[in-house]
Amino acid sequence: MYQILVIDDDPSGTNLLIELFRFAGYHGYPLENWHDPVAEVEQKRPDLVIMDVRLRTHSGLDLLRQLRDHPDAGIRGLPVLMMSAENISARCLAAGATGFIEKPFDTESLFRTIREIMEVSVSEN
Repeated sequence: MYQILVIDDDPSGTNLLIELFRFAGYHGYPLENWHDPVAEVEQKRPDLVIMDVRLRTHSGLDLLRQLRDHPDAGIRGLPVLMMSAENISARCLAAGATGFIEKPFDTESLFRTIREIMEVSVSEN
């Protein structure tokens, strides 16, 4: 069962994702430490992070860069799926995202993207 950390400041969207993950057999959970999201990633070591680009307190792209620059290879190589209502996939991928999905997305596309990311991640480890 994959552990998926959801970094999104929209509580209803976060809760919806967590429920969808539960039905699909994944364990999704929300970010709790908004003061230091990287510390929470370090502590919880999820299998995947799904993160919105636009957050009220942080830039998703800046957080992504912090993860990619992390001294711990396990954190640095963590799969990160970025999401946004804008089609900025090229910017996200250039910043180090493993994948991108545009909102609103259908569940089939979301889970296909997650499966593809996780298959690559598992084969690399």
